Amino acid sequence: MSQYPPNPYEQNPNVTPDGTVYANPPSGGQNPYNPYPGNPPSGPGSNSDPYGAYPPAPPPPGATPNTSYSPYDPNAQTYISPGSNPNYGTYPPTAYQAPPPLVPPQPPAPRRRGPSALIIALLIVALVIIVGGILIGFVVVNGQKSSADATATAQANATATAHANASATANAALTATAIATTYPFSTNQVLNDPLSDNSKGSNWQTGNSFCQFAGSAYHVSDAQTNTFSTCFGTGTNFSNFTFEAEMNISKGDGGGLLFRGNPQTDQLYRVTFFTNGHYGVYVYVDNTGTNARVLKYDTYPSGVDLTNTNTVSVVARGSTLTIYLNRTEVTSISDSTFKSGAIGFSAYDLTNPTEVIFTNAKVWQLSS
Repeated sequence: MSQYPPNPYEQNPNVTPDGTVYANPPSGGQNPYNPYPGNPPSGPGSNSDPYGAYPPAPPPPGATPNTSYSPYDPNAQTYISPGSNPNYGTYPPTAYQAPPPLVPPQPPAPRRRGPSALIIALLIVALVIIVGGILIGFVVVNGQKSSADATATAQANATATAHANASATANAALTATAIATTYPFSTNQVLNDPLSDNSKGSNWQTGNSFCQFAGSAYHVSDAQTNTFSTCFGTGTNFSNFTFEAEMNISKGDGGGLLFRGNPQTDQLYRVTFFTNGHYGVYVYVDNTGTNARVLKYDTYPSGVDLTNTNTVSVVARGSTLTIYLNRTEVTSISDSTFKSGAIGFSAYDLTNPTEVIFTNAKVWQLSS
């Protein structure tokens, strides 16, 4: 605990996740197995005259020689027409009968030739090959289709999984980006202290009239005009962080936060909100105030009543120091005087004795 003299600068303020090709069947519908090679056999009558010429017709029946002597001329030898001699009765039937007309024998009807046994065998083999080829092709195509479907499904699942992983990664990246760009800028909370007692290990200073626990809160007081008091958590040490607490100025002129401080050497950063509508950011290198510097002095948004409970906070990352009131940015400045140190609270008595009540201190660790 220490009590600092007035700030000499407060009167003069300064003002971002293979295809197989099958040949087509032979074109033109050609049958490689012709069961009738050559010309088909000739039809009936293709032999013009297998039997030669017909025999000539027999001579017409002639008269038989008559050896009997006519009663009028026994020496004459004449042919007597049958039945011309009334003395001899009827002649016997003719000795020469005409043979029945010869009809050329019909050539045998051509036998309807069927395919030979060899041709039949070849046809059966061809049919087996064709049907087998169709069946094999069907099986192969279906197998390849099934394989292709399975591969496509696996690829789709892999793609879906990849998309899901990419989406999860993208969402995580978006979440990280949101955390990185949204107050309090981290999920790594390293302090959550209701400030009702000293049980959280921060070792808040007590045992004097300036710093004490009362009514489940941490009270910081200052009763000397134009001075401020400091109450550190001597068990804390942070470099890059978001530090916030709820603050209520129960009486007096102003109160605020200390950070990157050293209670032994009285070196520290201080941000104070005054009930007159102003705020100031300062850096102290000793307890005299002679070498202190005003980093920022300005007005905070109107309508804020510091006698009610408000959230005050600072985000320190490297040399960038950003001040918030009710989680709304008030100002951002750059200073590299101190890199790390303890956190704490202060009360400022400008013209009136001051008492400030603090609760719910929280710290989130930030990357550099």
